[in-house]
Amino acid sequence: MAPAVNGMSIREVAQRPGPFASLYIDAEHDTEDAEQQRALRWRALAERLAAAGASERMITVLGASVMGDPPEPGRTGRVLIADAESVLVDRRLPSPPQPEIVRVSPLPYLLPLLEQGAGEVPHAVAVVDSVGSDMYGVDEHGTVVGESVEGTGHPVHKVRHGGGWSHGSMRRRAEEVVRRNADEVAAELTRLARSIRAEVIVLAGEVGARSAVHRALGSTGARVVEVESGSRAAGSGERELDDAVRELLTERAEEHRAAAVARFDKAYGRDEGLAVTGLSATVSALLASNAENLLINSAALGDRTVRLNPEPVRDPDALGAPSAVTDTTCRADEALPVAALVRGGTVTPVGAETAPSEGVGALLRYA
Repeated sequence: MAPAVNGMSIREVAQRPGPFASLYIDAEHDTEDAEQQRALRWRALAERLAAAGASERMITVLGASVMGDPPEPGRTGRVLIADAESVLVDRRLPSPPQPEIVRVSPLPYLLPLLEQGAGEVPHAVAVVDSVGSDMYGVDEHGTVVGESVEGTGHPVHKVRHGGGWSHGSMRRRAEEVVRRNADEVAAELTRLARSIRAEVIVLAGEVGARSAVHRALGSTGARVVEVESGSRAAGSGERELDDAVRELLTERAEEHRAAAVARFDKAYGRDEGLAVTGLSATVSALLASNAENLLINSAALGDRTVRLNPEPVRDPDALGAPSAVTDTTCRADEALPVAALVRGGTVTPVGAETAPSEGVGALLRYA
């Protein structure tokens, strides 16, 4: 139920030393010849990785991930990012990338992942029934926290005999246990939502149980939404629940995007100088740890490159320190998101119609 990122947030990936292999690929259909097609597809991908300079170890660990999972039903996308030793990111995408992307470079290529995920909106999801809940939270850095909460009282099922209640006290006890379990789940969900500063809480599962949890939730400041999909039974409605959660988060991310563009438009050109546009000014702001929010459009940025030492890009403490690595020609669409993330900034993919000059700009922390 929780997003699959191998336990590592996007920000943590950005801080890792390279080189990296970044794959954005079509996840195969669940058809009769899926295994054969997957083997052929992987052989072609492995050849492209080798031609791009991937090590044998990189190709081996990526191949194990690609070939190790069962085929997904329908057409979806998949992103895998590996360093020299292991796969750091393995996540399903709602649609296949067009075209597929295969890169080997000093920095990870995170921008399509940020675009597909519409950024990391902190959120909590709970699938509940009368007994307890399976829940997880995702913080603003993409770190996933999961847990299961079971109620303490039994029985929780209402007892019937001959079409009627067998005993009034048994009925009242069952209802009280259900209520108490809902209170316990709500208390734990409230704690989780507050700890990650959730903006959205999604409740799924049994109608009565999720409604009871909703009523019992404490104040979190989050938008609480009940959805019809999802069950605590293994495999029940997981894809439908994931789709519902993704849709809600995309809506929230669009609100963030619109707010960031409005702030940028208001700040740019003012005497305070709290916004910059264009590649050179944006890179300078990022390396100075002065970019609060990077606004970026991949199409407008295109294939532009920057001459940088990759070490200070991913590690601000390395700026100005002696290094065996000299300046390297890096793709701007790799370097800029990494520089923003490791310095605690936000990356906001924007549409072409609102993109700053050269496809990049930044809201600054100070003038």
